[in-house]
Amino acid sequence: MKKIIFITFISMWLSILSVNGQQLPLYSQYLLNSFVINPASAGVMDYSLVQTNVRYQWEGFHDAPRTFNISANIPNKQKKIGTGGFVFTDITGPVSRFGINLAYAYHVEMGNDLILSMGMFGGLMQYQVNGEEILLADEEERYLFEGVESAIVPDASFGTYLYTDRGFVGFSFNHLLQNKLKTDLFNKDSESFGYLSNHLFITGGYLFELNSVWDLEPSLLLKIISPLPPQMDASIRVLYDDEIWLGIQYRTQDAIVIAIGYEYKKRLIIGYSYDFTTSNIKNYSSGSHEVMLGYKFGVPASEGNVPFLK
Repeated sequence: MKKIIFITFISMWLSILSVNGQQLPLYSQYLLNSFVINPASAGVMDYSLVQTNVRYQWEGFHDAPRTFNISANIPNKQKKIGTGGFVFTDITGPVSRFGINLAYAYHVEMGNDLILSMGMFGGLMQYQVNGEEILLADEEERYLFEGVESAIVPDASFGTYLYTDRGFVGFSFNHLLQNKLKTDLFNKDSESFGYLSNHLFITGGYLFELNSVWDLEPSLLLKIISPLPPQMDASIRVLYDDEIWLGIQYRTQDAIVIAIGYEYKKRLIIGYSYDFTTSNIKNYSSGSHEVMLGYKFGVPASEGNVPFLK
């Protein structure tokens, strides 16, 4: 009986999370780390890239989401492939998610400097609920929510990425398996408290060279996650001498984002963004912070910092 009550509570909590947000982490700096949302972007650059993102969402909001990730994106131009992987953790109050994914992508030359990449993610995702962190109106019922319940399921994603040295269009299909979240992975009769919903991400962008030192880069991210309404991130970034940038972004039904960044000696990348919340949550939150750090390995000396694989 106790386990049934706990599973029912978990189902209700996850339903609330699903109504208000996606099951995969939210990133404002998706343009700087597109690899974590599309496996086909593995190997697009002329260099290997290690990155980490730290996001504190809805500052001041009790049990607000906190997201951490670290990724590695590695090209092999001779074999026309890209490999890599990333891990992430996403914590919202007593509910946490942990994921690990490995990527493989193959790049095909289409002619006219156009390249098509197709890639896959394969990995595991864990959902976990800590009963001791659940706030109860009546502490006498604490015995019903003792301990931790978790579910581990295999996960997979597929993506395509069509790009040139200036622009790109990408499609990624996440949570392909739509696995049920069960408390016992090896017992088909164990309780299920939800499932992984399909996520379709569509991205696009183009880098306009204004003159010898100034560039302009508009981009777009469209997220389609049933049964939620589609959400769009529209961004524009101004770059100076491929080192300093300033950007503004509008996320429908959620926030306006200001982003700044700096690239030191074509190697170290630092980015920061702040979300000004526009939804009703603004009455309880002062906004969201996100920091990105990256380091490039093996940048070609003859070409320097190239935006896309040529």
